[in-house]
Amino acid sequence: MYKVAISDLDGTLLGPNHKVSIETKKTVQRWMGNDRKFVIATGRHYIEAKNIQDDLGVPMYLISSNGARVHDPKGEIILKQNLPKDIAASICKNYVDNEVQMNLFTDKDWFTNFELPELEAFNLGAGFYCKPTDFKDLDQSDTIKIFFWGDRDKLDIIYQQLHQQFSDRINLTFSLNRCLEVMDANANKGIAVNFVLNQQTIANDEAIAFGDGMNDLEMLSEVGTPILMANAQKDLITALNDAEMTSSSKEHGVAVKLNKLMEIE
Repeated sequence: MYKVAISDLDGTLLGPNHKVSIETKKTVQRWMGNDRKFVIATGRHYIEAKNIQDDLGVPMYLISSNGARVHDPKGEIILKQNLPKDIAASICKNYVDNEVQMNLFTDKDWFTNFELPELEAFNLGAGFYCKPTDFKDLDQSDTIKIFFWGDRDKLDIIYQQLHQQFSDRINLTFSLNRCLEVMDANANKGIAVNFVLNQQTIANDEAIAFGDGMNDLEMLSEVGTPILMANAQKDLITALNDAEMTSSSKEHGVAVKLNKLMEIE
């Protein structure tokens, strides 16, 4: 039987209101109450992931910024992978657009070229907010990741330009249809999941993982049983067409599957 369950946040563990439902919280606590582990793996910053962990009320490994950071249950960084400074500096110099929001994460801050009211609904109540700044004046030496928010046609152009310019030095992924994320080539959820499994001496086939976006692809490909949410991106469903499906995040799909597993034990 599975020793660990790994879950994305937005569109997966969190409902449309970007909160963990009471049903899901109880299920995760019950899952961990029988010497099993639960891991959050998200594109969000550690500060936001930690806020969700605190809400769940149980210690766990946290994979944040799409695998660029891994924190142990005590909150210590055990895996760190920054975007190279020259790449971050080039993006900050050449890709600032007044029609596309650009965002940059460091361990303590979230910087942006301008604020978007539509993103306020995505806040997880962790007191972590973007700070408008001039990217050309920003120190890029501690960049965890950069992400762009805007119309998909504009993001597709940026994707092609970045891919052509930096090739295999970066990891480009669409976590949402309107969100293009840029990390170091060695930063993704799959690498981070393998790191955690090795830390805990857990085999990949003893892990189950849940996701809904293309930034979950590597993670889902690494575990014994990948589970897609009913609301998963079409590209992800196509890429993992043999994967099992569960209910949508709105219908507590992670809890539904975990409860079924616990019933048959």
